[in-house]
Amino acid sequence: MEKASNRFAEFDLIRALAIVSVVITHAGFSALRDRTILFVSIDTLQLFCVPAFLILSGFFLTNKLENQNNPTLILKKRLSKIIPPYLFWSVALYILNNLGDLKKFDLIALIRDILTGSVMPPYYFIVVIIQCYGWWWLLVKLKFLEPRKFLGLGLIIQTIFTILFYLTALKYISLPLPLMERWIFSWILPFSIGLFLGSSYNRIQPVIERRKVPILGATILFFIASVWEYYLISEVNSEGWFLRSFFKLSSQGYAIFFVLSILAFSKNIALPSRLSGLVKILAAYSFPIYFLDSTVVKYVALVYYKFIDPVDPLLKLGFLVTGTLLVCVAITYLLQKFLPKKYSPYILGI
Repeated sequence: MEKASNRFAEFDLIRALAIVSVVITHAGFSALRDRTILFVSIDTLQLFCVPAFLILSGFFLTNKLENQNNPTLILKKRLSKIIPPYLFWSVALYILNNLGDLKKFDLIALIRDILTGSVMPPYYFIVVIIQCYGWWWLLVKLKFLEPRKFLGLGLIIQTIFTILFYLTALKYISLPLPLMERWIFSWILPFSIGLFLGSSYNRIQPVIERRKVPILGATILFFIASVWEYYLISEVNSEGWFLRSFFKLSSQGYAIFFVLSILAFSKNIALPSRLSGLVKILAAYSFPIYFLDSTVVKYVALVYYKFIDPVDPLLKLGFLVTGTLLVCVAITYLLQKFLPKKYSPYILGI
């Protein structure tokens, strides 16, 4: 989740769409309880968000060739933008969530949760992205940055872990799923695709644009397949972790082709100036929004239940998403405005 780029407007759009989808996903846990085809489709539509962030992270590592000249320095810079805000919000939200029972404050448990990305459910992504940066550093050190090679390696590893996820979902084997979710190898293909795109974007972009219709068609087909797979697997295993996950084969295809579709049609997407400004704000604030939204949505939901409930689930989802985004953007703006500039990056990461 790097700062919004002025050069690649299409990646700002992807980043903005991804962070909105993150909020929709978290709001959907309370708003979309009915498993009708409409709600499953809305839920499935958001499955591109985390892979999209991984693709972006990989892209901006290899897009600048000079990054390979001093990978250790680049790694330190990337981690310095991620780890301090992660530590701050992990501790702050841990205290906030335990205000009523601070006597039972457990420092060892807090450290364990920070190391495993478990203070808040979405924080597993921070652990994954740190591993991804380390993986890139290792590839550079081993001089294994020939695009087809690391893309092929990522595909092989992703295939192995996808098979393991299916075997676990179908109850043939038993694996520690919370740990699996936090391993880089469960997410390595989208990150590898990002590395691949970044290393040769000037050459790959025209190819993607020429094939935009087949890419869009593949996106739609994988989306339909992901919805169908939801119902198919639910007959065998009704546990939500896999039904709603990126780890389904169809969901992986959908997520990757969704991002490629945005890149393919980027020159055809003309946003009104106000909407374009909103995209830039969401893209620039995506990192702090990611830290805040799963906590903020709970308080927005309290307002909803007190003053609005009951109402149509789609309106409920719209209220939760809009309210959460507004509050997160407001908090980020105020912190950025009033925090001393030298401390702001350590809290907001921007």
